[in-house]
Amino acid sequence: MPPRDPVARQNLLVESLVRRGFMSVADIAEETGVSEITIRRDLTELERSGTIRRTHGGALIAKNGVSNVYDIREPTFEARRRRNSDAKIRIARTAAQFVKPGHTIALDTGSTTLELTRFLGDIPDLRIITNNTRAASLIAETSHPVYLPGGRLRGRELSIYGSSAAAFVASYHYDIVFLGLSGITDQGLFDYSPEDSEIKRAFIQRSDQVIALSDASKFNRQAMVRIAELKEIHILIVDTMPPDALREAIETAGPKIIIAENLME
Repeated sequence: MPPRDPVARQNLLVESLVRRGFMSVADIAEETGVSEITIRRDLTELERSGTIRRTHGGALIAKNGVSNVYDIREPTFEARRRRNSDAKIRIARTAAQFVKPGHTIALDTGSTTLELTRFLGDIPDLRIITNNTRAASLIAETSHPVYLPGGRLRGRELSIYGSSAAAFVASYHYDIVFLGLSGITDQGLFDYSPEDSEIKRAFIQRSDQVIALSDASKFNRQAMVRIAELKEIHILIVDTMPPDALREAIETAGPKIIIAENLME
């Protein structure tokens, strides 16, 4: 069922344009399940804000870089998990290739980092620290030791947070941290939750290599909390190359962009 909330509906529309580039009004209506009249009204508002550019019969993402979408509400975990699920699996499989036997791994919360756990079982001699209880339950089925911080459990996200959790995370040293995020812009990496973001920052500060995982739906999106500046990450693994302005900002800041391998290869 299409979202009734205009902000959620327009965010969905922008996600479709980010993934596919140009789309006709009819294509957008079919993909989002919204009438063409409503789509035209949404396009008018998005063009006024500088997010998209109208063309004859359709629209595309603005090329001037002023195309950030601000996410007010955090979607449920299951909704995020279903969104772009194939891309997240590709990203996770590519991310696992950076893990070597003997590594100590920090695993953040998020739907893409959860997918990553499915590729870690065959890599020997890992130690994994995570505040992601869903990931911990999967890792517990492997031979790897998994360590969870003490703290408070956050609602349906099932992540652990709080000052004691942050102190626990900061007491370890990590070869790699894999970060989930809700958005990435030229201003940095963003997340919905101040609680989870405190843990993300602790992981970043204690890790030799910081690898962020982002499917295309998160390009040019920002949320309540900035996790880190672009220069604080080393590698960004994506399913497709970011739009030109964002790509240039990332490359100028220093991170290497890696496009996830195709599952058919």
